[in-house]
Amino acid sequence: MKGANTQLPVPGALEKDLSTSWFPELEAQPPTSSSPKGLPGRPRTSQEVPNAEDNPSLIPLVTFPESSKGIIYSDLNYSVILQWMVTMNPEPVLSWTFDGKPCGTGEKLFIRRLSPDQLGTYLCIARNTDKELVSEPVTVSLSPATGAPTVPAPTVAYPMKPNDYMSVSGGSAIALIVAATIGGLVLIGSVCFYILLALKK
Repeated sequence: MKGANTQLPVPGALEKDLSTSWFPELEAQPPTSSSPKGLPGRPRTSQEVPNAEDNPSLIPLVTFPESSKGIIYSDLNYSVILQWMVTMNPEPVLSWTFDGKPCGTGEKLFIRRLSPDQLGTYLCIARNTDKELVSEPVTVSLSPATGAPTVPAPTVAYPMKPNDYMSVSGGSAIALIVAATIGGLVLIGSVCFYILLALKK
């Protein structure tokens, strides 16, 4: 039957609406890499950006190195990056805090050459005319392998008895006696030599 291949006509106005309404999210948010250039790590795409409506209280941050349960492990003198990835309308003012004190503004917070003074908890606050959003706190900590320096186990001092100083093996005792005898003979010979020189004068 030809009716099986017959296509129903679509009005021009409806066809225009359908062509502009399919998958608007995919057209508006193409995947883009947000990993810092030159830094190792798994690239993140815009499809991984958290939605503010899903978690209105705390917003996850994109971090390098990647955080684990709210903790970033890093070594000293390495870089740490924190980034706010949620889009707000109107555009928000972004501010960062470190242990409750202001430490920067903008979409990204770069910590170059991490020092012990920069270990602590960071978070981002986004404010616009409509609302205020706060990120999940992220704690920057030293890697477990390079954390607190290990304290060497104390050495135990055992008291020595007077007899321990005299407990020398037979071979060692003979060597000491021979060395002492030779030393004494050399000393006596030197004294006699100087006495003879003095008598000749």
